[in-house]
Amino acid sequence: MSNYQPEKVAQIYDSLQDQGETSILIDQYHLGYWDETNPNASITEAANRLTEIMIGKVTIQQGERFCDLGCGVGMPGIQLAQATGCFVDGITISQSQQEKAQQLAAEAGLSEQTKFILGDALAMPCEDATYDGGWFLESIFHIGHRQALQEASRILKPGAILVIADLPAKPTMTEEFKALCEEHSHSFIISKEDYPELLDQAGFDLIEIDDVTEFVITPLVPNMKIACQQHESEFLKYLNSDQMKDWLKLDQNRRGIEYVEDEAINYWIQMLQDMSDNLGYALVTAQKRA
Repeated sequence: MSNYQPEKVAQIYDSLQDQGETSILIDQYHLGYWDETNPNASITEAANRLTEIMIGKVTIQQGERFCDLGCGVGMPGIQLAQATGCFVDGITISQSQQEKAQQLAAEAGLSEQTKFILGDALAMPCEDATYDGGWFLESIFHIGHRQALQEASRILKPGAILVIADLPAKPTMTEEFKALCEEHSHSFIISKEDYPELLDQAGFDLIEIDDVTEFVITPLVPNMKIACQQHESEFLKYLNSDQMKDWLKLDQNRRGIEYVEDEAINYWIQMLQDMSDNLGYALVTAQKRA
């Protein structure tokens, strides 16, 4: 069972949002997807591609209700509403993210079709069986898989499709890396082999576990290096913000290296390489049992 601490997750994302991470990622607050159709895509374009793939996995229809659990700044949900005509409710623990999501929805002319809630994804302010579909897009590991799936089961209608984008452990993941994730980013890592039992216990039938590590994790570091070269000053400003500097300093301290601000990009690339060595990427699709 995870030691979910929503106030600490909120602190992380409020800090990152205030420092402008999403200005770099153009409001797609998640990783990217590179394959033979977009091998030279920027991180922004690749992040949009991942959103499109997520949208392709849901079965939501015009006029139906969809829940984005851990919605970040809301852009994937906004794009889903645009693409399908459904109504999207997103929930985030971060006030800064909620405000940004509302702004983006207004700019897209979708304020009436979307709603972004400030609150805990384990305590959705809705009745049982409210939603026709939902997803966790790189959020479930902050919440804790077992508890998150139980709440998703409560709020989804029988037959609803749930899609999960997660970073499961590679077989080579070290205990040190797992502990660092829990301590510093409040992320709780499981194996993709854990999903069948967790979904079954929560009242879902597993449809598919699509391991897309080779399209998300493998290309991440090379493409992030390119992005850092193209936007060096912006990345340095972001990486020397309080939250990121704390993470980078902790990481360098454990390596026995003194932190130097001008080397922040190299430190961050090193952290991303550690992530790539230890984590995969999976898209999990399940259906709420009738």
